[in-house]
Amino acid sequence: MSADKSALRQKRHTFDSNTNGLLYLQLETELKQAILDGKYGVGERIPTEQELCQSFGMSRITVRRAVQDLVEEGLLSKVQGRGTFVAVPKHVLGSTESLGRGFGGTDSDDHGTHRLILEKSAEHADKELAGILGISTGDDIFYIRRLIIEEDYPMAIDNLFVAAAMFPDLPDLLLDDISFYRLIDEHYQYEFGDESLTLDASTARGDEGQLLQYPTGSPLFILRKSMACADVRILHYSKSIIRADRVSYHFDVNRDGRIINRGKDFALTVDDAERQDRKS
Repeated sequence: MSADKSALRQKRHTFDSNTNGLLYLQLETELKQAILDGKYGVGERIPTEQELCQSFGMSRITVRRAVQDLVEEGLLSKVQGRGTFVAVPKHVLGSTESLGRGFGGTDSDDHGTHRLILEKSAEHADKELAGILGISTGDDIFYIRRLIIEEDYPMAIDNLFVAAAMFPDLPDLLLDDISFYRLIDEHYQYEFGDESLTLDASTARGDEGQLLQYPTGSPLFILRKSMACADVRILHYSKSIIRADRVSYHFDVNRDGRIINRGKDFALTVDDAERQDRKS
C-alpha cells in the first residue's frame, strides 16, 4: 500500500468502537477527506472492503455501509469485478440549469467543457429526419458527431442534424471547442424559440462504450432534442448519448403536475392510462 493510502491507518485510533453508527460515519468522513486531499485521485481505486476492515479494525458490514453511502452521494463508483473508484464529478441538471442551451444540451460554454469533432458529413434527409426538421425528404442536411468532455473525462456523444439551407458552411465553422449555440446566436443570428425534449434510458454498447470510456452495459441517458427559432422553423435536431454516472436530472413539479424550470413551467407528459388513473 502506498504512503498516501497508509496514512489512513494513522487515524485508526480515533475511532470510537462503542457504536457502529458512529464508526461508519467516521469512516465516511475519513474517506471523503482522503479524496479532498488528493490521496485518492479521480478514477483511482480505493482499498477493498477487506483492506479497509483491516486498516480500521471495523466489521465488513460497517465498511460496506460507509462505502455505499459515498457511492450514493456520487463520490465513489463501483465497477463489477474491478473494485470501487473515486467517481468523476457528477452534474445535476434541471430546474437550476437550462436543459436547452446549457449542459443539458451538451453544448455548454463552461471553460471546463471541451468538444471534439468525430465526424462531419453532408447527407440527404430521410423521411423521419425531414419530418423532424420541417423540410422535404431528400433535402440537404449536415450531420456532425462530437464527443463532449467535462473535466478531462468523456461525458457524452452528441449527434447533430441541421438543414443545410439554414446553416451554410456549418461544417467549416463548427470546429473543436466551438459552441453550436454561440454560432446560432452570433454568426447566423437566429432568435431561439421553443424546444422539445425527450429523455430515455439505454445501455452502452459498441463504440459508445469505447468513446465514453464506459463499460459495455453501463447505463446511459438518451436526450433527444429539437429546437425551433422564433419564426417556428426548426433550428436543429440532436441525439445526445450521456453517461448516467456523470449526470443527474432534477425537476421541480408543482401541485398541478407541471415541471418548473427557471421560473417557467411546462406540462409533464403522461400516457393515456396514467391520465385516466389521475382522473379516477
